[in-house]
Amino acid sequence: MIKINSIVRKLGFALIFSSGLFLFPQFSFSSPQDILEIPILSHPPKIDGILDYPLWQEEALKIEDFLQFTPKEKGKPSEKTVCYVGYDKKNLYFAFRCYDSSPHKIRATITNRDNIMDDDWIAIFLDTFNEKRRAFTFIINPLGIQMDMIRIEEGGNDNMDPSWDTVFFSDGKIDDQGYTVELSIPFKSLRFPDKKDKVWGFMPVRTIARSGEIVAWPPILKSIPGLLTQEGEIRIQGEVEKGKNFELMPIFTSLSTKNEKIDIQPGMNFKWGISSDLTMDLTLNPDFSHIEADAPQIDINQRFALYYPEKRPFFMEGMEIFNFPEIEMVYTRRIVDPLGGAKLTGKLGRFTYGLLSAYDTNPTENLWDVHDGGENRDKNALFNIIRMKADVFKESYVGFCLADKEINGSYNRVVGVDGQFKFKNSFFFSFQAIGSKTRFDEEETDVAPALYADLSYFSKIWSGGLYWMSIHPDFEASSGYINRVDYKTVGMFTSFRMYPEKKYLNQMSVNFNTGMRYGYFGETMLDHWMRANLQIRFTEFSQMDISFSSNMERYENVGYNKNSFSVDGNYSFIRWLPFGFYFGTGNSIYYDPGDPFLGWSDSYGIYINVKPSKRLQMGVDFSKQIFWEEKGGEQLYDYTVIRQTTTYQISKTLSLRAIFDYNHYYDEIYGSFLVSWILRPGTVFFLGVDNNLLREAGRYARTDYSIFIKFSYWWRM
Repeated sequence: MIKINSIVRKLGFALIFSSGLFLFPQFSFSSPQDILEIPILSHPPKIDGILDYPLWQEEALKIEDFLQFTPKEKGKPSEKTVCYVGYDKKNLYFAFRCYDSSPHKIRATITNRDNIMDDDWIAIFLDTFNEKRRAFTFIINPLGIQMDMIRIEEGGNDNMDPSWDTVFFSDGKIDDQGYTVELSIPFKSLRFPDKKDKVWGFMPVRTIARSGEIVAWPPILKSIPGLLTQEGEIRIQGEVEKGKNFELMPIFTSLSTKNEKIDIQPGMNFKWGISSDLTMDLTLNPDFSHIEADAPQIDINQRFALYYPEKRPFFMEGMEIFNFPEIEMVYTRRIVDPLGGAKLTGKLGRFTYGLLSAYDTNPTENLWDVHDGGENRDKNALFNIIRMKADVFKESYVGFCLADKEINGSYNRVVGVDGQFKFKNSFFFSFQAIGSKTRFDEEETDVAPALYADLSYFSKIWSGGLYWMSIHPDFEASSGYINRVDYKTVGMFTSFRMYPEKKYLNQMSVNFNTGMRYGYFGETMLDHWMRANLQIRFTEFSQMDISFSSNMERYENVGYNKNSFSVDGNYSFIRWLPFGFYFGTGNSIYYDPGDPFLGWSDSYGIYINVKPSKRLQMGVDFSKQIFWEEKGGEQLYDYTVIRQTTTYQISKTLSLRAIFDYNHYYDEIYGSFLVSWILRPGTVFFLGVDNNLLREAGRYARTDYSIFIKFSYWWRM
């Protein structure tokens, strides 16, 4: 079931960069292969978004040879862009002059941090380990609103991880020539090798939202998969502030509910930058109070447990190290209510590593219970996870992971190796080999394996690949997300692409995927499928997908043949009205273990984000699924969920937010009002009220409410 909500808009960011992006500076160089020397500035510039200081023109490195990536590869930009770069011992400085012949059409909002994807913006990619696979990403809109992410490129897959937050400073101004942006990135906000001569991968990018234009330096080629493999390089010489710092974040939360008195909970986060490339995090009584509840999902007639993203700061930071090619060994939502935790992450030479330990006071053994919390308050669980990766060859790695969960004499231990290899810029091979051993009460399993491998090829016009996976019936990963076992799968996929390079028709692709799934030990076929998809990218910010699938799914020893059709899209042609939709129709199984049958289902979804002013946003997410016993037959259920979110940004740091959720199936209403003051990541104040209503006897009665306060201060020493 596809869910339409605000997350879809942010996922569009990954699509924007799925083909690559880059940039180059101007001092004196002859080719994109030159390493650019970043000059030391005589004094720090004032970060106010106004480029009226002579040192930008007289002392900084100047970059202005930007070229289009889209709509026309290596085309001349419609608007000129100039980037300036410099540094001192404490900070790395950037400034942009983004010319625009129609300044009144620039898209810019005063909004919460990390919520600027519908705007014009500039982005800076810093690959501080120069490994061509991972880069710190800084995005700023024309008014200086920030967003930060980590870009990860491994095994031919591109991913933008929005969980990473750091402290940097920025401002921006719109004027009659376009807009200007300035930013300062403290070296202690980054991780990088502890070397005197620092060579980093580097790329600046600019987008023009109204036309979908992306310009970058150096030029980006669609024939080369990935962005970071095409990045330029910069050199920073001499000693800089390396991040050998201590950080404390005291946290105070207060929660009052309908059935409980006010509960004041102090907590503490501690960070030690042991070196510029090694960090230790400790947390005691961490604050995991929800500032925003999980977005509603359709949770009936589901064969497998739903997936809920991690939102808790302690677990989110540095979790890109715990990524895997396919089988998710680490899913931190399984750690429900930790009393404390510790984490060590970093990179030394070729080796990247992560160690995570947490003591859970309310564990659950069931993926279905992750969202609602654990059910074992009389038990405690200890999680210990070790992750290591070693760089090999060019833009490749091999990795190791150990995940151990201990709970009252029972345990689950999972050990695995994995790797991702890149050959000749076009071929990719990924694998995982994992074994688990579980003891529950007096019963203990033998080692149960799970295996995965894929081989793929990418070119500008055509790509394709093969994949294979098997999971033993006794395999269990109590620290991960594995919602199905006892099968072997083999499949293949291919894609053909065309590039019209028109203003409102950027790319068209036809994609095919076919495969089959058997029981792990038997010859019985569990599933087979064939899926076809047509993707039309009008611009990098607006696209539509049309899909058809024909498959057989076996449930309760009966094979059901299913056909389905779907279409979805997201559009940003109108500056004040970005929106998207989804529609799907076709056969669907009613998963009743006692009496399953093949019925018919229609699914609808739409999101709209109305922006009547630069400070006000009103979004609506609507999802609906109707299930019939057969097409045109008796309706079995109608499940409708609606989320309405209104946000008003009083200033860049202070905002008001109201959320209204309505669930038609359960006849429930959820309301939330939140006052947020966010000075920077970690230094925040929240005051919120939540209310839950359930319809009974013809009227809505309050079933629960809560009032919560959170204050934290990020103290960097």
